Parts: sequence; structure tokens; C-alpha cells
Amino acid sequence: MMNESETTASDTEPVVENAVQTVRDRFGASGLRTLIALANRELARVEQAEASLAILDEQEPVAEPTSEPLDAADTQAWLAYTEIERE
Repeated sequence: MMNESETTASDTEPVVENAVQTVRDRFGASGLRTLIALANRELARVEQAEASLAILDEQEPVAEPTSEPLDAADTQAWLAYTEIERE
């Protein structure tokens, strides 16, 4: 009997299925256990990264630059803002 966490061959990408079969054929049960351990570590890292990205996605958007043409006042303000004090 198949439980919810198991997938059928039709649910699995052929590349993933081939990779698992290659490990099984070359390294046997020991190799599959190692593969599972590595996959679990990668899964944890990916889930953590996705959670971090989700937090960033929920934050307020960064101000976008205006599409209007810049005028002399904008240029002067930028120059004053970026001017380096000379000794």
C-alpha cells in the first residue's frame, strides 16, 4: 500500500528517477541512504532560503525610480548629495 509521501513513476521527473536508479545500481542500499541524507540536508537549506525570500517578498516595495525626465534641480540635488568633502 502506498502512503501519501510516496510518489508513482508518473509523478516523478525522469531525470530524478534516473538519478536514483543510478545510485541504487552503483552503490546499493548504502548509496541510497547517503543520497537520502544529502537530499534531506539540501531540502532543509532550500526551504530555509525560500522562507527568507518569502519574508523579503512580504516587505514594503523599494521606491522605484521615476520615469519622468530629470531636471536641473534633480541634477543639483544629486551633485550635492554625492559631493565629497575635499581636505
